[in-house]
Amino acid sequence: MNSSSTKPQQVWQPSDELLRSCAMTRFMRELASIENVALPDYGALHRFSVAEPEKFWSRAASFLGISHTGSLQPLFAPGAGPTPLAKEWFPNARLNIVENLLRGASERPAIVSWSEMRLIRRLSLGELRGAAGAVQRHMASLGVGSGSRVFAYLPNVPESVVCMSAAASLGAAWASCGTDYQLQGLLSRAERIQPSVLVAARSFVWRGGVTQTDEVIEGLVRQVPSIKHVILVDYAGPTTQPLPKLREGVTASSYEQIVTAPQALDLTKQFPFGQPLYLMFSSGTTGKPKGIVHGAGGTLLEHKKEMILHADVRPGDRLFYQTSTSWMMWNWAVSALACEATLVMYDGDPLLEDGMILWRMAEEERVTHFGTSAAFLGALEKQGRSPGERHQLGDLRALMSTGSTLYPQQFDFIQSKIKPLWIQSISGGTDIIGCFGLGCPLKPVIRGEVQCKSLGYDVQVFATDGKPVAAREEGELVCCSPAPSMPVSFLDDPSGDQYRSAYFSEYRSVWRHGDLVRETANGGLLFLGRSDATLKPSGVRVATADIYAALQGVPKVTSALAVGYTPTDATSEKIVLFVVLSSGEKLGEALSKEISSTLKASNAFFVPAAILQAPDLPRTANNKLSELSVKRILRGDEPGNRSALANPEALAFFEGEGRAAVKGVLG
Repeated sequence: MNSSSTKPQQVWQPSDELLRSCAMTRFMRELASIENVALPDYGALHRFSVAEPEKFWSRAASFLGISHTGSLQPLFAPGAGPTPLAKEWFPNARLNIVENLLRGASERPAIVSWSEMRLIRRLSLGELRGAAGAVQRHMASLGVGSGSRVFAYLPNVPESVVCMSAAASLGAAWASCGTDYQLQGLLSRAERIQPSVLVAARSFVWRGGVTQTDEVIEGLVRQVPSIKHVILVDYAGPTTQPLPKLREGVTASSYEQIVTAPQALDLTKQFPFGQPLYLMFSSGTTGKPKGIVHGAGGTLLEHKKEMILHADVRPGDRLFYQTSTSWMMWNWAVSALACEATLVMYDGDPLLEDGMILWRMAEEERVTHFGTSAAFLGALEKQGRSPGERHQLGDLRALMSTGSTLYPQQFDFIQSKIKPLWIQSISGGTDIIGCFGLGCPLKPVIRGEVQCKSLGYDVQVFATDGKPVAAREEGELVCCSPAPSMPVSFLDDPSGDQYRSAYFSEYRSVWRHGDLVRETANGGLLFLGRSDATLKPSGVRVATADIYAALQGVPKVTSALAVGYTPTDATSEKIVLFVVLSSGEKLGEALSKEISSTLKASNAFFVPAAILQAPDLPRTANNKLSELSVKRILRGDEPGNRSALANPEALAFFEGEGRAAVKGVLG
């Protein structure tokens, strides 16, 4: 596909003051001087970063202030890593990530937390350290240490940061799910993680109502035998409910009682650069979701690079990102603390107060970096909202958006209805706990584009034959260089076979991410959707495998195929579910409701916007569902290589009745 001949529209230009003072300019000058190279612009800096990884990453770690012991040389340990690009980074360096997150003056504002409860909580860095120290001491008494795993079921509140900090300071790995998850969805994670400690909220608030979660907690403890202790958080206030019924031998403690006596946080323990920090799950098109292990050093270095260099987050800034604890943007936002910025959190429905509650919060809390999604902005636009007219947003310098990249018209909405400012449409994934495409303070923002490739990531665009595409052509987003935030391993994958298969099966020694992109003449990126069948309803990544697993509980459904579909003029993708039913069965209202309720029991984001009955589903020769061929048909394209299918005749339904039905229902 050739790029449009329409002249790109510039919607923002960095000021002379920003060009002079931003960290990226200072880093570029320092690097050029030390390495005796010419770095006149961002393009030159990026080329250096991928051509000279030893020099770039070591200098970046030093410039960004990564606190460590030992040496940053060499960059890699000798020998092969688990995959062609994954390496053991900085083998002679050791660090404690919590030391990096929570260092600084005790009086510095660390967290501001808003919620539907109209409760505004503020924690200084000293208070945050004191609470984390108390939980640290308690977790240590439970045997939590290096190699332990802690699983959390918490809303986006300060307790999540406190408990993660306590666990990570001891060398334990942290995994979290938000309260949008139901029991089956939580079990699919916790059963693989096998945590020894569960941290769980006994209730949560949504749209003005309080939901008790004791039954969920009981189910987790009953079905995950590795859990030996539960820390209960009474976030929505003290409850008169009796304690959850726990399995014999499992003990429980109260978070509120633990933190009544703040303790000094012990940060003397140092761990390898690749010490497991976060356990996360990313969507896959076949099999169970990928259980990803991210290392502490790589996560910290990547996040500080993205925030300080790419997003120009400075000490004293206030960063907010609209997220739950299930999404990698929670992990990302927490790293703002390592940049000496204040983390602003919100828990609850973001569309309260006619969609203005987050903007009121941004005004009152003087937010400098506001993070959101295309889906949220699209909802505001459809409702005719104008946040900039109702709220004074004078401190706001940058609006960041991910989940799915912004549509061109959303750049217009931001500039006219919020304020003219630096728009950072960014894109990456849980797989790298960061971004391949980011903002850049040295370049103008072009309507519809991601500004630049991420420093240190050799992002290229490949054709299906594994070769770079011609200039400005569409193709697969790949990364041809190792990067520190690539996973250190997968869960349940001692040989590394799943890891290699996930990213390196398509192109030898090159990471294939699964996004269709086009590089622009400005050095930016246009993200054109997924090249696989990963779903992103409202910008939230959903594994089709999770949907299919949940449908095992509906006996009348013999097989199913889920694809993403973006209706005309829509700002987010919808899930369309095609089902094949038992002989003689017809899809009616009752069965549709059963399917929807079954999926909702795992996760509300699994519920499709449309459910349609199909006579057969296209499959490859090795019996894999060909979701991508159906996705292509629904958007009006050819399905691709029909000869690769074992039953190409199955496509006829989707090309005719199926596509017409989807358009009729969703537009």
